[in-house]
Amino acid sequence: MKASKKIELLRNHKIVRNLLELYIEDFGDTDVHVFRIPARVNILGTHIDHRGGYVNYLSINREFCCIAGKRADRKIKFHDANKQLYAPGEFEIDRELPDSQVEWFDFIRRVKLIPGEYQNYIKAAVLYLQNAFPQKKLCGMNLVGYGEIPVGAGLSSSSAVVVGVMLSACRLNNISIEKGRLAEMCGQAEWYVGTRGGSGDHAAMIFGRENKIAHMQFSPFSVKFLPFPPDYRIISCNSLIEAKKSAGAKDIFNSRITSYEIGFRLVKKNFPSLAPKLTYLRDINPQNLGNESIIYDILLSLPETLSRKEAMQYLPDENLDFLFESHVEPQKGYKIRDVVLYGISECERSRICEKFLRDNDMDSFGKLMFISHDGDRVSQHLPNGQKCQWDFRVSNEYLTGLKEDINSGCSLRKEKAALYNQPGAYRCSTEELDLIVDIAKNIRGVKGAKLTGAGLGGSVLILVEKDQTERVIDILDEKYYKPKGFLPSAFVCKSVNGAEEI
Repeated sequence: MKASKKIELLRNHKIVRNLLELYIEDFGDTDVHVFRIPARVNILGTHIDHRGGYVNYLSINREFCCIAGKRADRKIKFHDANKQLYAPGEFEIDRELPDSQVEWFDFIRRVKLIPGEYQNYIKAAVLYLQNAFPQKKLCGMNLVGYGEIPVGAGLSSSSAVVVGVMLSACRLNNISIEKGRLAEMCGQAEWYVGTRGGSGDHAAMIFGRENKIAHMQFSPFSVKFLPFPPDYRIISCNSLIEAKKSAGAKDIFNSRITSYEIGFRLVKKNFPSLAPKLTYLRDINPQNLGNESIIYDILLSLPETLSRKEAMQYLPDENLDFLFESHVEPQKGYKIRDVVLYGISECERSRICEKFLRDNDMDSFGKLMFISHDGDRVSQHLPNGQKCQWDFRVSNEYLTGLKEDINSGCSLRKEKAALYNQPGAYRCSTEELDLIVDIAKNIRGVKGAKLTGAGLGGSVLILVEKDQTERVIDILDEKYYKPKGFLPSAFVCKSVNGAEEI
């Protein structure tokens, strides 16, 4: 349908109308397709979608809109409505991907990118799709986009671009892909920009349902839709400390993933009898292995830290080069125990929370959110205003104590030592995010709070009783935004349906 005709049909959708007018101005009144992609928030299940764990997402009322029209050549031209922030750009598919038969991960190892470039995400989607369907010659596209998803807020504005462009390219080239596979492809495509994450964000945007939490597992993919409790709300509180996608931040993100990989491979080496039961990190759980005592023995067998040289000595038969290529080696080595405990305990938290949601037990659900954030902490802010460093580590003494508690026969000690109650130490928070969580923790009606997204900036999610929502937002303004000289940037998340053509 022509862009001008779409304007008539979508007269009540101001953002899309303005985008269509921009499209006509820049590219002419051609046939177009229009897509909306919602932002997402991850209520529980952080940093584990790429470990096969469960995640619990809402797709929310902040959107990226994308308009796409077919070109006669193989060029991709893209304009953003915010031209002051994002300059128009273009590229040719054949120049960027001269051989569409290449193995994707070999290809991206050779690509040299300028970090943070908007067009990298557009290239990621188009080039991955072309590589996945080498028998097709993808047509060129004219693209116009606009996002009301704040950049660097941990709401995945970049992944929304990848999903929107991938859907546009599929539509214009008559490519049909099942939703689960599409999410997986979007996640793998985004590796092009340098991060080594999973496909949870993309799946949340694709599968979202109004008033539902998407409870998803990966490898293999499955999704259940759980009702969001009507007497509660989720507040997104932007720290206004932008979650950077710079080289330094990517080094931190990718080093954590390497810690996961090294730790998991060491577990399989150290416990060969258990190895057949272990395909993903999530498989290190009490249901699969018997009880927490075994898991704490596993953790005790792992070194607290390892350098690259030491990792290769521990795992001489493993090829770790691909992992190491993605980042600079951490100065103090890879945190193995801290990160592995976070990963397996977060997998367990995000799995068992389904029961709490079904039972409307939001006290228990919120407690898991607080524990999850403790695993990301770098600081703590006391009610008296005092700030202190958060210095948690998974020591021999800590693990030995947990074993003793598990085997004590005392129900209270066993509960305290349960895997889901252990935060671990992933350490991707910031002092600002920690401050928001600590402010929220002391407000009546708040049940839980944690960072959302990859961390190192961005937003905190706060689970709160419905009738306390405005009061919580007011207190956040008084205790966080005003002292820092920031304009208030907290809003109530409204759940919406996932990505769609409109």
